[in-house]
Amino acid sequence: MLRIVELVVAALLAALFFLVVGLFLPSKARIQRQIELGNPTTQVYDMLNGFHRFKDWNPWAADTGIQLNKSGERYGEGATLEYKSDAYGEGKVVLRSTEFEDEGKITFDLNNDWRGTNKSMEFRIIPDAKTRAVNLIWTTRVEYGMDIPGRYAGMYLDARIGELMETALDRFAAVMATVPYVDYSQMTVDESTIPGYDILYVGGGVPSAPRKWDEAEVLMDQSWKQVETFMTSNKIEPSGARLRIMNVYGEESNDCSMAYPVPPITVPVTGNVRMGRSYEGAVLKTQYIGNRVAINVPRGPREALKAYAATHGFEYNWDGAGQFDYWVGDDDVTGYPITDVYLPVTMKP
Repeated sequence: MLRIVELVVAALLAALFFLVVGLFLPSKARIQRQIELGNPTTQVYDMLNGFHRFKDWNPWAADTGIQLNKSGERYGEGATLEYKSDAYGEGKVVLRSTEFEDEGKITFDLNNDWRGTNKSMEFRIIPDAKTRAVNLIWTTRVEYGMDIPGRYAGMYLDARIGELMETALDRFAAVMATVPYVDYSQMTVDESTIPGYDILYVGGGVPSAPRKWDEAEVLMDQSWKQVETFMTSNKIEPSGARLRIMNVYGEESNDCSMAYPVPPITVPVTGNVRMGRSYEGAVLKTQYIGNRVAINVPRGPREALKAYAATHGFEYNWDGAGQFDYWVGDDDVTGYPITDVYLPVTMKP
């Protein structure tokens, strides 16, 4: 009997010791990791402002058995991701708030099977004016209050979660390295779905080098004039501006189709003129005012649309096939040409 009493007292003392020590442990856990990126601040912010690229960089999503369900807003506050996995349990992540001026901050609420309450993830995006790099700081927070076992669990959270955060940031940096280096923050980019139109066009090759733009412009104008001559002789009125469709990009020359959208016609085409159909589907669009030689150059408007697509969860043809632009006219103020530049896209799953 005495032995049993001793065991009970020892157990009570151990429990008391456990409780007393637990009271002096932190009531909150904070895990922080960071990485330096070479992208513009806008790109980093857009990549994180929702779950549209989550599967591409987060190691949780790499679990082949995970079930993901996205709901709410596609970008910004209210974007929601629910997950269920044998490896990581189940839970829900909700984008609570965003801030973006000179720096960016995005905060997510976590609702999962970890011990604790008021669980959150915060991403701070801080540009370095000296190096032009961007510091991405990821902080995960959990509160335990008077949950003593939770406080003990918090002692090991850094090692358990911190390693996954480091892996995620490394993968995030690898994804960001594939994004064209263009700061599109001063551009207006429209996401829309456009209908297809009947077109009349003449195809052909034009020099691809920017230094040969004058020669390329002459050849493109000759192709358009063939279409215009055919339309005039058959009393066909175009239903839109000049359309240039990029078929193949080459080192020496690009294959293009110089087209006009037209209403449905029954007249048979002749000569080099062909009849076809313009692209129908999802696009990104921006309006560019300036010399059209710059449309396809590095960091030009087409490259900016590709960067926007990459950070907003869109896919596009990397070989450039099917990209197009409408040559609208000239700007009344500057006199520069106005071009509506389009990038056909599909939504990433």
